Amino acid sequence: MTEHDQQRLLRLIEEAKAGDEAAFEQLYNEFYEPILKFIAFRVPSYDDAEDIAQNVFMRFYNNIGNWQDQGYSPLAYVFTVARTSVADYYRKNKVKKVENSEEILPLLTDKSARPDEIAQSNENIQSILQAIRSLPQNYHEVISLRLIKNLDYSDIAAITGKTEVNIRKIYSRGLQKLQKVLEKEKL
Repeated sequence: MTEHDQQRLLRLIEEAKAGDEAAFEQLYNEFYEPILKFIAFRVPSYDDAEDIAQNVFMRFYNNIGNWQDQGYSPLAYVFTVARTSVADYYRKNKVKKVENSEEILPLLTDKSARPDEIAQSNENIQSILQAIRSLPQNYHEVISLRLIKNLDYSDIAAITGKTEVNIRKIYSRGLQKLQKVLEKEKL
């Protein structure tokens, strides 16, 4: 995220805190898709993901007055709310995490790609997603946030409550483990 984007988001947050509904709507429109993808990757159904995403934005809206700029992207704050909401979902429902996410694969593909490119890449994407899911939770989460959501280390640190140095180590070690899993699958 560029400095200009960061400043624009901070301005929108301040306007939303002041009661500007249009500013909150802009934040919602900008953050909804990445948050939905983040959640859909973690819950069994797309319907559940949509419900949780709506809950995330209701919580964000209700608590925006308390938001403080701590040097992280406002999106990192919303990801933190999403992460907590997914954990609440599993505590409440006592269900196991999804193992097969064919329903969410279209969310992860490039919307501008041609159908033949999407078909070719879906097999590779599914293989990589399954390999990521097979990793321990801390690696799974950090790799997902970095590779799939394209977040900075500082934003991931804010979401997970870990230091940026720790996130870099987890990411590096997770990629090494992921590489081993993918190499093992090819044999």
